[in-house]
Amino acid sequence: MATQRLDTLTVERWARLWEDVRRCELRRGAWYPVLSIAPDEAVLVVRGRGVIIPLAYLEITHTRPDRWTYIARERYAVCPNCAERVAVGQLPARMRCGKCSGVFGIEPAQQAVATA
Repeated sequence: MATQRLDTLTVERWARLWEDVRRCELRRGAWYPVLSIAPDEAVLVVRGRGVIIPLAYLEITHTRPDRWTYIARERYAVCPNCAERVAVGQLPARMRCGKCSGVFGIEPAQQAVATA
């Protein structure tokens, strides 16, 4: 698993931190593949290894994210494909990632991990 790129993984679920979680090894705004879910925790792929995270810390989706996550307090966006962080001022409708070259829309503000 450590040598497989995240954009080639086939998983059924993706997870990211809720906005108010601070002490965790996940980066705010980045989506991680979910390997498994138990009643109170999930196992995510983080830097090529499985990491157990409490479910209460996570937002989980059944589709691969296709929009940049905007972290308003720190004024950066996180690419949904490669998790590259990009400093932003004025939010455009779409942005190209300098690392993976993907072009994605920006997550609507009401859904964004914006206030942490």
